[in-house]
Amino acid sequence: MRIISNNLENGKLLVKIEGEVDVYTSIDLKKELTKLVESDQKNIIIDLENVNYMDSSGLGVLVALLKELKKIGGELKLISLPVSVKKIFDLTRLTKFFNIYNNLDEATK
Repeated sequence: MRIISNNLENGKLLVKIEGEVDVYTSIDLKKELTKLVESDQKNIIIDLENVNYMDSSGLGVLVALLKELKKIGGELKLISLPVSVKKIFDLTRLTKFFNIYNNLDEATK
């Protein structure tokens, strides 16, 4: 798993996650995302286009991040979910809680 982050305009941060997000990599993912929130990043867009696998521990990290951001008045948006990852969100009904967009343009409008 690899994480790349870029600041966007309007105080938003784009975070691209690549590879597998599973029980082994989710610990590192949580650490990196926590650092972002602790450095006053309140509006985060996560691009999952290059995630080829995600399990429940990966979902747990995203749910925890969503809760943290809501507590501080921030926002989390997910973009470019591959079909396999979107299925997990659908099955767990997490699509009701997350703002999910097809691409960055839709998420920043």
